[in-house]
Amino acid sequence: MSMISRRALLRGAGAAVALPWLDAMAPALTASGRPPVRLAFFYVPNGVHMPLWKPKAGGPLDELPTILKSLEPVKNRILMLSDLAADHCNGNKAAHEPSGGGFLIGAKCKHSEEPEVAGASIDQVVAQQVGLKTPVDSLALGIDAGMRGDHGYSGTYLSNISWRSKSTPAALELNPRQLFDRLFRGRAPKRRDWAAEEPPKPAAKADSVESSVLDLVREDARTLQARLGFSDRRKLEEYFEGLRSIEKRLDQAGREDQPHHKEAFKEDPVAKGRDSDLPNVIIPEGRGIPATFAEHVNLMLDILTLAFQTETTRVATFLFSYEKSGRSYPEIQVGSHHSISHHQGKAENHEKLTRINTLHMELFARMLSRMARTQEGETTLLDNVAILYGAGISDGNKHNHDDLPILVAGGGGGTIKGGRHVVVGRKPVCNLFLDLASRAGIELKQFGDSTGSLGVLG
Repeated sequence: MSMISRRALLRGAGAAVALPWLDAMAPALTASGRPPVRLAFFYVPNGVHMPLWKPKAGGPLDELPTILKSLEPVKNRILMLSDLAADHCNGNKAAHEPSGGGFLIGAKCKHSEEPEVAGASIDQVVAQQVGLKTPVDSLALGIDAGMRGDHGYSGTYLSNISWRSKSTPAALELNPRQLFDRLFRGRAPKRRDWAAEEPPKPAAKADSVESSVLDLVREDARTLQARLGFSDRRKLEEYFEGLRSIEKRLDQAGREDQPHHKEAFKEDPVAKGRDSDLPNVIIPEGRGIPATFAEHVNLMLDILTLAFQTETTRVATFLFSYEKSGRSYPEIQVGSHHSISHHQGKAENHEKLTRINTLHMELFARMLSRMARTQEGETTLLDNVAILYGAGISDGNKHNHDDLPILVAGGGGGTIKGGRHVVVGRKPVCNLFLDLASRAGIELKQFGDSTGSLGVLG
């Protein structure tokens, strides 16, 4: 078995496909000889139902609360953190806009209809350095496009947690077909020209899976497999199966007549443009968006997993929906999320909010389980990621920004000890950002309103 470069690509007519981590690449990985840590930030809107999120006491994660039950298979890679605060998300007469736009910034958003934040968000601070080592420096992924702002704040704050500069959010990718094409089809992945006003359009391809990217690189793949040992051949086959599965699902999504967005927002009073004749909610367009919310999320997260697996990128953010989202979830018989989050202490609203929170967590847990099955040498992809999951609001009725719902998933390359619930004692969430950046190899003395390292991850 000969050694293979980590940057090797499978090439064919009009296609270039990145490879997953293989044993044959081990000497070329990092100075430590192990895969690098990949970093992600997952955001849920409108807070959560905290009584069914928060474990009863600090210590080992024994029995998981209701919302977290789906994490049971991977709970040894879950670190729950309580009593973290985001005081910088407090706004002037508004809670949601400064929570979404400011969460990963660590400072208050400007109270203006022209968006302005303090600087680059923590994911982009990391991406500015580690992104130089990957074809795509970072990904900003989401499901819903967003809406107009309120109380004198820009709506840009609601739908963007990742910011490249004070006035420029990272371009939000919503369409899984377009995302897949950009990363895995038609050409070697390359950096987007972020100075351009519009993102580049993917190369025109036939809609059928018969135009599979794997078909285009088949000969190169056969040559590579002949050079690999049994374990690497199996990994490569599993990777190809994952790619093909996504292509088939994208093909099906491209045939759907009705993407899920129009149904999801038809009952939302904010979406109907109560303050003007203009619609408040932006509905994504384009073929490739599935007919259900769950399949949309699963496709986006499967593509993200492949991007991490192939080290196409090491940094990502993901929005289950924009902050203040009034999305309905007909699949679980729940109406407007934002309206329900203003629960007023009513048990029926608590129960519906729990259903939404549980659905989000189940989709997240599915991704983690897939990462846990993806081998990287003697470790797994889940061992080599550090993923924050949380929100800038705790209770959607109170709009409070303390005791946030925060967890960290993944082993951080062996530096994060999971299976625990730690009560940190009211500290800024930016302290956690410092520790996560460190896991990705970026040492920062200060970020936002941080006061130092949490010192509890390992």
